[in-house]
Amino acid sequence: MEKQLLIRRVSGGALLLAALCCPVALRLHAARHAKTRVMGLDRVIAFTYSGAQGFDSKKLHSVTFVGPLNSGDWKYWQSRGVVAGVGHTWFDLLRSPVDKAVKLLAEQDFGGNPRPTVMIDEFGFDFGGQMDQKSAAILRQTKLKRPDLALTVFQMRGPVPQVLAETYRDVADLVMMECYVSEVRQYWFIATQVWAARKYGILPKTIIILGLGNSGNPGVSWADTKEKIEQQIRFVRLIAPESPGVGFFGGTLKLDIDADNLCSHFFHYPTNGAGLPDDVRALARTFSRRYEKPTLVVSPVLVQPNYNENGSGDLVEPKTMRAYIINLGDQDAQNVRVRLRNPDKLGGNVFAEGVVPLIAKHSEAIGVLPVIDQWRVWVGQWIIELDAPGCEVISYGP
Repeated sequence: MEKQLLIRRVSGGALLLAALCCPVALRLHAARHAKTRVMGLDRVIAFTYSGAQGFDSKKLHSVTFVGPLNSGDWKYWQSRGVVAGVGHTWFDLLRSPVDKAVKLLAEQDFGGNPRPTVMIDEFGFDFGGQMDQKSAAILRQTKLKRPDLALTVFQMRGPVPQVLAETYRDVADLVMMECYVSEVRQYWFIATQVWAARKYGILPKTIIILGLGNSGNPGVSWADTKEKIEQQIRFVRLIAPESPGVGFFGGTLKLDIDADNLCSHFFHYPTNGAGLPDDVRALARTFSRRYEKPTLVVSPVLVQPNYNENGSGDLVEPKTMRAYIINLGDQDAQNVRVRLRNPDKLGGNVFAEGVVPLIAKHSEAIGVLPVIDQWRVWVGQWIIELDAPGCEVISYGP
């Protein structure tokens, strides 16, 4: 009799099925790596969009990459050995034809900087759907048109899909993963992004961007104490020792100063998890240990609609949802049925459903789920269910 696994959203943590609790030794994919120079830097300590009242980025000591700034600011920062990036948001890029978007990037004003650098805020919309495919085309053609332009990209919404990962590998100079979390129960969101970056060979030029302070959304904060910042930095060092650094978004005057002081000895933090609580080290082991069976990682957060490439926010017709699913196991998963359901209080109806024929071992797949009914909540609030015969499943909530 086939085993049916029905996985519902677990608010605030993981639902570990079957034998996931068996103790095994921690096995990191890469304990120590020779440091790779990124944009000529030995380490990348990035402070981005640090707009706290009274904050002067020139007072930072550990910073090696800063921005987005005005086009002429590079001269001061170059004298300090710091790379300064000029910003460009995605709006006009993805709302334009690819050739026009390339022109916008290539012909931007960089103030005469002989080593021009652009910070693109941000790519990563639909787990390999039309918007991601267009983003990849823009990056590739921009590099062809202007190879001297350093392309640095903020990657949002979770682990990077194949079409963008391969593009970043080929033409991006730095990838910045947006990992804005607060509590330990959310650290899985960082771990999945590191897993994807390592799989596609881009981790040596990828940094984790940590959110500081208030997110701007009611009741949602990120790392809002020095202790939380340090713990997240230590977690990054544990799971991503080959990464060239770390970065920060937002913050307050105090939190930016705290992050700066902590990063003055970033590479002195241990890569073996020393100094981290048991539950944090256990989470790291979830993504580094061996699993004999297919072991799938899913979350309602890792599902996005397929957006129309015109950047208007419209969805591709017929409408589909795209679910990012990781297989940590040593065996393939086959014919996995995935459903999205509204919460019970909003009807509990299944509104999208599809079958993923193959999720290869140590890989990921995108489940394309045709929309069959109305959904009444947005990303992270719906319920994800899997029928996955012969598989173990780890399901994370928001």
